[in-house]
Amino acid sequence: MAKIKAGFGKLVSLEEAREILFKHAPQVESMEVSLGQAMGFVLAEDVKAEINVPHFVKSAMDSYAVRAEDTFEATDSRPITLGLLGSIEPGMVPERPIGRGECFEIATGAPLPQGADAVVMVEYTEQTRKSENEVKIHRSVAPGANVVEVGSDIEKGKTVLSKGTVLEPGHIGVLAALGRKNIAVRRGVKVGILSTGEEILGLGERLTPGKVYDINYWTIEAALRKENCEVINLGLAKDDIQSLKEKILEGVKSADLVLLSGGSSLGGGDLVGEVIEDLGELLIHGIAVKPGKPTMVGTVQGKLVLGLPGYPMSALSNYYILIEPLLMKMREGKKEPRYIEAKLSRKVASTIGRFEFLPVRLQGREWASPVSKGSSAITSLAFANGFIEIGENVEVLNREEKLR
Repeated sequence: MAKIKAGFGKLVSLEEAREILFKHAPQVESMEVSLGQAMGFVLAEDVKAEINVPHFVKSAMDSYAVRAEDTFEATDSRPITLGLLGSIEPGMVPERPIGRGECFEIATGAPLPQGADAVVMVEYTEQTRKSENEVKIHRSVAPGANVVEVGSDIEKGKTVLSKGTVLEPGHIGVLAALGRKNIAVRRGVKVGILSTGEEILGLGERLTPGKVYDINYWTIEAALRKENCEVINLGLAKDDIQSLKEKILEGVKSADLVLLSGGSSLGGGDLVGEVIEDLGELLIHGIAVKPGKPTMVGTVQGKLVLGLPGYPMSALSNYYILIEPLLMKMREGKKEPRYIEAKLSRKVASTIGRFEFLPVRLQGREWASPVSKGSSAITSLAFANGFIEIGENVEVLNREEKLR
């Protein structure tokens, strides 16, 4: 006789699920990486500037470096004439200071010569026809005009990047400006992924009736690698208790976190919950989210084990709302979600009591069009470029309602 499953217990809210995950989340160690490898990692240290950026006074434009006081009498009708000493290019050290009534031609980014305190815009200058060694100035400038001062970008001694920052291209540029060759970051989380189910085929295997290729492994693996995780392929486990146990135990030995795809629902072949209880402790079986309700969270030998739904959209949406925040917690990272405001293109009904993750296609920055084909369709997220978070107490979102 087939075993009858009792059904989901009390569904926990998304907030409760995150709290439970965070409570059991281990912190990963720090390591040192070269700047070229640091993109996407989480800083494990506060970064203080050991130098000023720039560390010398430089020109903000191509023009002429002058003593501002020499230009105070200059007008369009009565220009003043300055002696031209030469030109200064970026990386050059001026050979001599300028004195009263003198100037240097200067390129953007080149250091100001000693004695100069301003750069006059080239539009207000002209070289005289009588001599290549003279320049007419038609407009006065104040001290500091068109000049980039020492430390105006980064001031020595200041904290420029905080521990927990997820490094993006702009941050890499800041570190390069400071001359940092290496940087301390949190190492990538080691994540084991186990696919389950009699119907799952590996890529390249012959497709037969009733079988499907393993979508979830590859979508979750891609998402994890984007977060610089070290992914461990635990292979495929059939719907067999012993096979599941062996694979999970293999995973907790080598990984910080184990993810299972499929087998978390209530069908007769869904054994993940039973196996987790046998090996450790089942903390959650069912989360009040849509899609993705049949999600499990447990611990085995002190490691978190998550059973994700088998449907591709459910598995990937749960990655975004559960696993991505968990990875950030394990690395002590801080990453703010990016929101934009748009109007809903059609009316949407939701389920009271369940958080809903609704994929949408943004048309410009004005309209958000739902694209969900159901939790079994991977294209629901593949063709989306954003999503709407619908709270547990929202029943209906109306067309043209503004969302953020």
